[in-house]
Amino acid sequence: MGQGRIENLGHSSFLVKVGGRTILTDPFLTDSAGGIKRVVPPAKLPEELSPDVVLISHAHYDHLDLKTLRRLKGEFTVVTPERCAKVVKGREVVELADFESTEVKGIKILKVPAKHNRGRNILYPDTGVGGFVFTVEGLTFYFAGDTAFSPELYALIAERAPAIDFAMLPIGGFMPFPFRRFHQTPEEAFRGFCLLNARNLVPIHFGTWHLIPFYVKREKAVERLLSCSYICGREKGVLVIRPGEFFDI
Repeated sequence: MGQGRIENLGHSSFLVKVGGRTILTDPFLTDSAGGIKRVVPPAKLPEELSPDVVLISHAHYDHLDLKTLRRLKGEFTVVTPERCAKVVKGREVVELADFESTEVKGIKILKVPAKHNRGRNILYPDTGVGGFVFTVEGLTFYFAGDTAFSPELYALIAERAPAIDFAMLPIGGFMPFPFRRFHQTPEEAFRGFCLLNARNLVPIHFGTWHLIPFYVKREKAVERLLSCSYICGREKGVLVIRPGEFFDI
């Protein structure tokens, strides 16, 4: 099992490095998405990164930023849910349906469902959504992208991927209340972590951007997650990597 690093670049953009392979998730490393500015700047510039694989969970502007994608260096494969390649354009794109898999440079990738709204804009109303379970050098990661809580969803993923080392689950974007339809709370993320029976929970989608920026700090996403984990006696399994920080595996 090779050593590696998980680095939080802000929002849902994480860099996972294991065994000489680099995976970038949901690239959004510019100042704004959909005209809404970040509260915290990106930890790195796109030009600093040369990933092997870019995983895109869905085509919303804060998860698929075309400006970021164009500025990344090197040759890389983009893996997306169905009907997202038409948004990306000009890159090698592998589209996957639910529970369809592929392998890129020794990285095994399984696309899994998510409970989130489809589409990007009126031009692309049907782009798919999902998450990815990927395995490299004996380590298994589940990157959920963006999802509302669903015990059935997590149970299904646990059945297909019973040995997850790092569950990367969203904890922000749930306020105001109507947003709960598409985003889970920190407490629900912790519940999902338990249902997955994963070794570690890495929170994502917090602290840098919100459709209504006022709520980035108001949600207190990390504090709520940590409180929940302490109450349940599982705090050692929760790895909070704040924007600009990293965790060495």
